[in-house]
Amino acid sequence: MRTSGPTREARSASLRAVRAGTGVVVVGVLAVLLVGAAIAGILLGDTKLLLGDVANWLSGQAGPVVSSVLDARFPRVGAALLAGASLALAGTAIQAVSRNPLAEPSIIGVSGGAGIGAIVVITFVPLAGFWMTAGAAGIGAAVTAAVVFGLALRGGLQTDRFVLVGIGVSAAAMAAITLLIVLTDPWNEVKALTWLSGSTYGRSMEHLIPMTVALLLTVPVIWSFHRTQDLLSLDEDTPRLLGIAVPRSRLILLVCAVLLTGSAVAGIGVVGFVGLVAPHAARALVGSRHRLAIPASILLGALLVCAGDLIGRTAIAPAQLPAGLLTALLGAPYFVWLLFRSRLSR
Repeated sequence: MRTSGPTREARSASLRAVRAGTGVVVVGVLAVLLVGAAIAGILLGDTKLLLGDVANWLSGQAGPVVSSVLDARFPRVGAALLAGASLALAGTAIQAVSRNPLAEPSIIGVSGGAGIGAIVVITFVPLAGFWMTAGAAGIGAAVTAAVVFGLALRGGLQTDRFVLVGIGVSAAAMAAITLLIVLTDPWNEVKALTWLSGSTYGRSMEHLIPMTVALLLTVPVIWSFHRTQDLLSLDEDTPRLLGIAVPRSRLILLVCAVLLTGSAVAGIGVVGFVGLVAPHAARALVGSRHRLAIPASILLGALLVCAGDLIGRTAIAPAQLPAGLLTALLGAPYFVWLLFRSRLSR
C-alpha cells in the first residue's frame, strides 16, 4: 500500500486548552495524589509501618526490623516514581514529534532495544554489575531508535510508516530476547524474565542514579521546547513556516526520549503502557498545550507506576506481582475508554 497522499496523513492535533487556573489546580491535585501514593508505598506492604517508623529510620533510631524493611522499600518506591516519570515524559515527546497518538517507547521498539542490550549482558556476563547492564540498555535503545527513525524519516516523516516500522522492530527485539533466554544458561532465565516483567524487586539506591540524572538533564530541555512541541503536533508545514528548525528540534527531543527510556529500562526493566496512557490522560485533564501537559504527564506516569508497584506488593502479600503487569492492568481500561471516546467523536 502507498504510504503517501492525503488519505494517509495523520490527523492534525488540536491545541485544546483549558483555563490556566484550572490546569494549575489539576497539576496541583496530581502532585498531592502522587505524594499520597508515595507515602502509602513506603508504609504499606507485607509489613505495615507508621510515619513515626519512617521518622526514626531517617534519624537513624529505628530498630533492625524497621530498618531492613525501609532499606528495601524506599529504593523500590523511588525507582517506581522515577521510571514512571521518565517513560511518561519520553512518550509525550515522541507523540509530539511523530504526531501519532499511538507512538510511545514500547510500541516504537526503543524499550525492546534497551531490553536486548540488558539481556545480552545478563546472559553472557552473569557477574556484570548494574552499571554495565545500564550502559548496555542505553546502547540498545540508541541503536534501535536510530534504526526506527532512520527508516521512518526517509522521504519525510509519515506517521503510519513510523508506527509500523516501530512495531516491526519491537517484535523483532522481543523475538531476539526470547531466543536468547531459551537457548542460553537456564540459571539466568529467572533473572531475565523478572527483569523483563518490569519489577522493582531488589532495587537499591544505585539503581536510581541513571533515572535521576536522565530526568535532571532532559526535563529542562523538553520543557524549553514546549512551544515547539505544540507546533510540531499540528502538521509538517506550520513549524517550518514559523522558522522552527524541524529536523534539529526532532533530533533533540528524540535523543531526550531515548535517554529517558534507556535509563528507565535499566532501572526497573521493561514497563509498557505508561508512555502511551500518561500523555493521553494529561491532555484530557489539562489540554493539549505542552506547557501544562508535560508536568501533568510526568506526575501521572509516576503515579501509575507507583500505584502498580504498591498493589503488586500488597494484593497477595507476602507474594508479589511485577509492577509492569499491574501498570498494564491499570492503564488498559483507560486506553480502551479513550479509543471508544475518540471513535464516537469522529
